[in-house]
Amino acid sequence: MKYDFTTIIDRSNTGAYKYHFMPEPLRGSGIVPMTIADMEFSAPPQVNEAVCRAANHGCYGYTGPDKAYLDAIKHWQKTRHNWDVKDEWYVVTNGIVQALGIAVRAFTEVGDAVIIQSPVYTPFFGAITDNGRIVVDNPLINVNGRYEMDFDDLEQKCARPNVKLMLLCSPHNPVGRVWTQSELQRVADIAARNGVLVISDEIHNDIIMPGNTHTVFANIPGAADNCVICTAVSKTFNLAGLSCSNIFIPNDTLREKFSQRAHMDGCGCVPYIARWATIAAYNECADWLDELISVIQDNYDYLYGFMESRLPELTVTRAEGTYLAWIDMRSISRDHKELSEFIVSKARIADNDGFLYGKNGEGFRRWNLAMPKSLLENALIRLENAIKEFRK
Repeated sequence: MKYDFTTIIDRSNTGAYKYHFMPEPLRGSGIVPMTIADMEFSAPPQVNEAVCRAANHGCYGYTGPDKAYLDAIKHWQKTRHNWDVKDEWYVVTNGIVQALGIAVRAFTEVGDAVIIQSPVYTPFFGAITDNGRIVVDNPLINVNGRYEMDFDDLEQKCARPNVKLMLLCSPHNPVGRVWTQSELQRVADIAARNGVLVISDEIHNDIIMPGNTHTVFANIPGAADNCVICTAVSKTFNLAGLSCSNIFIPNDTLREKFSQRAHMDGCGCVPYIARWATIAAYNECADWLDELISVIQDNYDYLYGFMESRLPELTVTRAEGTYLAWIDMRSISRDHKELSEFIVSKARIADNDGFLYGKNGEGFRRWNLAMPKSLLENALIRLENAIKEFRK
């Protein structure tokens, strides 16, 4: 192994959210949380070196998307996702959650409705309701442990006159689906037929497990003029704290609307450090990512094997992408509060309550597997011991 994915990094006293907001019984215990979706791995050494060069330069001024920055992004999208990006499509925001709110405000009015597909990333709900819009849920269907879209329901809901927008999570957080080209084509056709704009959150687009392929929504025939594509280096290279996302909007009219709203919200600069980190990540770190994916897949395989052999009453959704495991723990309890109490107090695990992702997530838990395998092993042993005690 060329890179270090085994060292446990002490993140205490760094302001890390996932540690600061751990449940009180676990805070300061030394237990590593599996909650917020950043990694317990260092960023690639090439990125760290670039950040040091940026710091040594010493002039932290206002920074824009210059040619070196845009060329790095375009190179990555072409070589990794076979997507030809044009410079003029680009809009900067300081995170995809921010971009979702901008899109809701730019393309809908108060009282309009926005479609989501639950269980889904929690900020999708807030981007809608915090802006005075209405959530319309097109729930995913769990078919023998694999989630699928309900296209008949999607068609009916897109046809509602107040539905103007759809927030698509692709790859999907938390259920780990990498939508196929045919699935995305159906979404694109339904949305276009009903005048519904698709905002595609593709932040996990690089964390794809072997045997699966991510398709950029804008590459779907007929979709480019009816979508906003949201990307970032954050999940791929553990750079979320640099607060930089790259939004692409091929349609001129849509891009102008989004850009005006983003300007009203104070967007405009690429964070200085993020510029250096992005260029290094996209130009120099493809092999680091390939190795990371093998590490994540190994963690998934260990999790699957442990559950099947030692905790068969629990079921893990087979992830096609992301480093976020979706675990059915309804055999312990179907009440999310009771289950959370068990997980924290008995198993001494800090994870995410599936209920946060929608009502149909109740009884599930989300685990972040972007950590050294030894930490996952320890968490599973604690869970196994707690369940044995619970079953007595």
